[in-house]
Amino acid sequence: MAIALWYCPPQGSVAYETIQMLIFSFQTLFPDSPVFEPHVTITSHLVCNGRDDVNKILTSCVAAIQSIKSHQSNAKKGHKRQASHTTTAPLVSFNGCSVGKRYFKKIVLECSKNKILYGIAQIMREMYVEIDLETRSSRAATWVHEEFHPHVSLLYSDIHPVSQASLRVVQQRIEDALDVQLLPREKNKGSGNADGSNEVQARWDFDVSSSLSWNIPGTFKVVNCVGRTEDWEVLGRVDV
Repeated sequence: MAIALWYCPPQGSVAYETIQMLIFSFQTLFPDSPVFEPHVTITSHLVCNGRDDVNKILTSCVAAIQSIKSHQSNAKKGHKRQASHTTTAPLVSFNGCSVGKRYFKKIVLECSKNKILYGIAQIMREMYVEIDLETRSSRAATWVHEEFHPHVSLLYSDIHPVSQASLRVVQQRIEDALDVQLLPREKNKGSGNADGSNEVQARWDFDVSSSLSWNIPGTFKVVNCVGRTEDWEVLGRVDV
């Protein structure tokens, strides 16, 4: 993972507080697990060798968001005479959750697909991860379509498998926090193993759309994820 780019909900927002509450809640259920900040990882393995690189990455994030704001503003002007406006989907929203086999995906909220979020991830991957100038564009595009599965982790843990009793507690706490019902997802539903389903112990869809989400404002953070989770270091941040 090394150096990663996170997109975080605004501190103090409903999204931030709800997700942080769930992280604390599951840490008490699995005492071996660390506490960490709510975030979506936009990309990892950033080529970042100092403060100047951190600033460049964050400046690129701001430019991407400004472009989005401009696009949304133009869209609103184009629809100003209509009785109702088209609502722009939030960058981060959720359509399900899962309990996985891997440490960093032990319990996650799975993000709904959002073309703007995917676009930002592809741009940042191309600019700051792929170093071969001739192939960086195609490699970033392949990565975002085949490997990028945005999510918000609620628990890091080596425990596997999670007991049926604990699974019921996980299900209940997520249902209560998000005001949804969790419906077991068929193992072969969707794109098969392309979404990492072979690494999942249990997966649920939401029966209704959850109101838990965030768009802009938010905070991009460049984080050094080397070593223990409690030793991770925020190298730079920018509010957008």
